[in-house]
Amino acid sequence: MSHSHIIFHIFATTALKIRKDTPDICHQTNKIMEAETNNINNNLNNNNIMDDETNNDFVDEAPTFIDMNSAVEVNVDDTNIDLDDEMMDDDNAKLGDQQSASSSTPSRQIVDQSKATFKTHTDAIYAISSHYNPTTHTLSILSGGGDDRANLHTISTSSTGIQNTNTIPLTHPHTDSISCVAFNTPFITNDVSGIKQVNLMAVGSYDGSIILYNGDGNESTNATAVGQLIHVLEGPSDVEFLTFHPKGGTVLLAGSIADGTIWMYHTPTKTCLQVFVGHDKGGVTSGAFTPDGKSVVSVGQDGTCRVWAPKKGVCKHVFRLMDSSSGGGGGEDGGPGAGLTCLAVGGGTDGQLALCGGEDGNAYVVHISGKKLVATLPHFDDTPNASNTTNGGGMNEDDEDIEEGEARSIEAVGFCSANIPGTAHWCATGGVDGILKIWNMNVATGGSSAQLRQRCVRPDYNPEEQGGVMAITKLAWHTSQPLVICSYTDGVICVWDVRVGTLVSSLTGHEDMINDMCVNFVGGDNNPVAVIVTGSDDKMVKMFEFHA
Repeated sequence: MSHSHIIFHIFATTALKIRKDTPDICHQTNKIMEAETNNINNNLNNNNIMDDETNNDFVDEAPTFIDMNSAVEVNVDDTNIDLDDEMMDDDNAKLGDQQSASSSTPSRQIVDQSKATFKTHTDAIYAISSHYNPTTHTLSILSGGGDDRANLHTISTSSTGIQNTNTIPLTHPHTDSISCVAFNTPFITNDVSGIKQVNLMAVGSYDGSIILYNGDGNESTNATAVGQLIHVLEGPSDVEFLTFHPKGGTVLLAGSIADGTIWMYHTPTKTCLQVFVGHDKGGVTSGAFTPDGKSVVSVGQDGTCRVWAPKKGVCKHVFRLMDSSSGGGGGEDGGPGAGLTCLAVGGGTDGQLALCGGEDGNAYVVHISGKKLVATLPHFDDTPNASNTTNGGGMNEDDEDIEEGEARSIEAVGFCSANIPGTAHWCATGGVDGILKIWNMNVATGGSSAQLRQRCVRPDYNPEEQGGVMAITKLAWHTSQPLVICSYTDGVICVWDVRVGTLVSSLTGHEDMINDMCVNFVGGDNNPVAVIVTGSDDKMVKMFEFHA
């Protein structure tokens, strides 16, 4: 099953997320209007959410068998066999030879290097989120997939290793694939009243439902058991992403891949605060709050990146990143074509850079408050005289001669952590070509260019031999080391030292494509352990550890 925007733009036959019902646009429009008229005006006045014009701090509250005894011997005159029959016999003979040769070749042996595995889903897993509690030494994992179910998994650990694992099936009866899941726990603080907010888990589905579950058994939620359903939020059809506000975790953002709307909720009051409408030629593929919480950023199939004001719900700026002449939906003509697939925010020394990956093979770096396109990163650069360099060299020959119509999408992007010395302006792009590229954005000197520093290619890179399947699906930067962790469509996780472009570690265990990955860093700030949680088409959730 697949995301409507095709989360991994490799093959139409790849099993990812496919929604089962066609959205009722008229019904959806009515929901939007109702949300706007009944919820927005009332709740905006009752919540401490301020716009830039009044208060720059956006405060978040919230087969048949033959009987051989009856067989009859038949004599056939084969003196006049048709040429087509001869050709068919020849083809069958060749096929038999190929099958014989294939059966004599041992299949790829997968060594399972995971620390824990959960086999609780009956279909591919599309959504993963995880959180580690250092006080209880417990890793909590949310998973959802094509079986229309969501599960909460827990792993209790000690200094000697894993002590216990458990799975709690979440109870809401979804009627379509689970597309996204999220914890608010990493963002919880005391709200303006001084009361600590409640740990929540959010589950979004292509059936249009957003479900809130209890994350800690707090009595204030009237749900004393972990995993107990708290509320069902009415929202957009075909929910594509969920993300909580970074300051407080009580405001929830949800985007639709069907109608292009973005909904913002206040979870303590279970109300819709705002509906952002503007992505008019396709759905929203990703969205996020800026790190300071003052703006919402979204990217969509229309090829635009949009910046929104949380209180008013108006679009403050539109970056039209896809030129219509190249098939992008965000050009002046607004024609259908390539769109934006993924988003990262919080880049640069001021945290105002956003990085958008596109189906056209480019990534775009924009400055949010400055309303400026800072750089275009040509991940799929088939220009022979390209100026991008890596280690002083020119383009690699593998980047040339890209066939017309070949998938060029960028599927994962990310900014380097500001805690790593000398890498403040580094970012990463991962594409369906299976190549990780590291870029240095020269924004510190006021320039608007970027240099390709490293091109990271797996030693076993041979997509033709592997049926064309070796694309990057997700990436994550280490928090204190110049390392990037990537998941791939062949089920492998790779850790790269991006200073020199070398492969540090390969983690195996999955038997099929990894669809989603979440990384937590546990331990000291200087060299924490990377706890990597993945969900795959093989119906398994796995947890890996990497020690730098």
